[in-house]
Amino acid sequence: MGSIFTTFIKCRIGAMILFNKLIILLSRIVPRKKMTVIIEQGILQGQYFKTRLSNKSYVRFLGIPYAKPPIQDLRFKSPVKHPGWSGVFKAFSEGNMCMQLDVFMTKRIIGSEDCLYLNIFMPQEELDNEKKAVMVFIHGGAFSCGSGTLDFYSPDYLIDENVIVVTINYRLNVLGFLNFGIDECSGNMGLKDQLFALKWIKTNISAFGGDANNITIFGESAGSASVHYHLLSPQSTGMFHKAIMQSGCVFNPWAFNENHKKAAFKLAEHMGCQKDDPKEIVQYLLNVPATDLVKFSTLKLKFEGQRDILNFQFVPTVESDAVNEKFLPAHPEILMKTASPVPIISGLNDLEGMIIFADHHKPSQILEYHKTDKIRRLFESSYTDEVINKIRDFYFDNHSLMNETTKLENTCHMLSDVFFIKDFYRGFNHLLKNGQTQVYNYEFKFNGELNACKKLMFATRPNISSLKGACHADELNYLFYGQLFGFLPKLDSPEFRMCRTMCKLWCNFAKTGNPNSSDLSFIWNNTSTDDPKYLILDGDNTRMVDGLIVSSRTHFWENITKLAQLKQKL
Repeated sequence: MGSIFTTFIKCRIGAMILFNKLIILLSRIVPRKKMTVIIEQGILQGQYFKTRLSNKSYVRFLGIPYAKPPIQDLRFKSPVKHPGWSGVFKAFSEGNMCMQLDVFMTKRIIGSEDCLYLNIFMPQEELDNEKKAVMVFIHGGAFSCGSGTLDFYSPDYLIDENVIVVTINYRLNVLGFLNFGIDECSGNMGLKDQLFALKWIKTNISAFGGDANNITIFGESAGSASVHYHLLSPQSTGMFHKAIMQSGCVFNPWAFNENHKKAAFKLAEHMGCQKDDPKEIVQYLLNVPATDLVKFSTLKLKFEGQRDILNFQFVPTVESDAVNEKFLPAHPEILMKTASPVPIISGLNDLEGMIIFADHHKPSQILEYHKTDKIRRLFESSYTDEVINKIRDFYFDNHSLMNETTKLENTCHMLSDVFFIKDFYRGFNHLLKNGQTQVYNYEFKFNGELNACKKLMFATRPNISSLKGACHADELNYLFYGQLFGFLPKLDSPEFRMCRTMCKLWCNFAKTGNPNSSDLSFIWNNTSTDDPKYLILDGDNTRMVDGLIVSSRTHFWENITKLAQLKQKL
């Protein structure tokens, strides 16, 4: 019966996707009013649309190339300026997504190397000639998958607040982060793509009615870690004026790799290259099909002793002294001391670790995390038995007396802390200690009908989907309309009000650096080291709370980190 139900749910989700794809295709046939703008590259033409909730008019410019296609000899190089076009560029459809494994559906390699495109969404309010605040969204996906697609990130709700929104694609995985320490393959190409897009936006956004001196970057998961990297990189200084970080920072274990050379040479060896000179290796890899590189780096590149979960080899790295234009010239710990002093919103969801449950197809696998050997494999560092036992006892003391729901909740809390929360506070403390004074913290814990990540991934596992709270990425559907699934909040529902509240906070912040306004029923106060506080985003129960998010767990991990460091020195 269970397998029949699972098959039914999967077929239902598949049918929903196909139906919404058909609706999207039909909408493209409808004749639409056009708008033309002139930028440095040439003439662009966009199309008028209406927002889903408020029926406000806006213009879409889709699939704008912001750099030359990174193909052939440009495969591993920093982005290069696009030469432009003759005639009118009809920006009516999205550009290619960057090459990646389709983790959601087919499990095949999809996308293209020719993928450096961005989308611009421009509100059209009558009698409004003022330059508008600009919000640039950087998608997540562990630096390995994802894109700025309308399927997940249609910014209807944000446009209702009268801001310009830009979504971007950037190179991923081995094509975006392979690092041989030379200019031909320097590493961090994906982050340099993002920076190149920001420079393009700063140069051209005034043609779309945007204010080049009021740009906010925001992102979720790897997109949030990317925002953090831009705060640290000397090259990004002045390219943006505010930052929003949602569930990711540079110190998360999946967001930075100190052992990138090992992965780079292992990849070359597997591809049949027996050379030792990095320049010769890179020249060899330029002739390997991109699909082979992505497939191996995603599915087969493993090392003994690595952690079991969220282990990605091709992610941001420190660049070699031999590289001329370094995005990340030193370790993030060092660069934190000179981070850009801009206003920041940063926060987490209360059940971040639930996303990891999706990798375990058998319920019994999730319930094994109380075992010491299972806990040990969450870490790459060689924690002693004493440290591992303290972690086990903190989350699973009296394990035999717990019911299944409590076991799942505690497992989720442990995974949330290991892969998101403990490192979030590390980055957060660095920001405050180094002079960031305008920092607003939040915890998103709304358990609503638009929590798509939890609902879709665990549709056949009610013991997990029934846990109260928000999974990793669940906040996104309150900021964006995901047209692939067609989830819209019902008017005057708690979901509708949560959506309106979040978008107002985010857009107020983008406009002024302060998320508050008189039409909100609460005041979001900024935090500090001496007086920590945060906003709980929980629908109609949204409220301010004094202290740190999950303070007891945060303090536990501070002590565990100190103990682990002490034991390693002995």
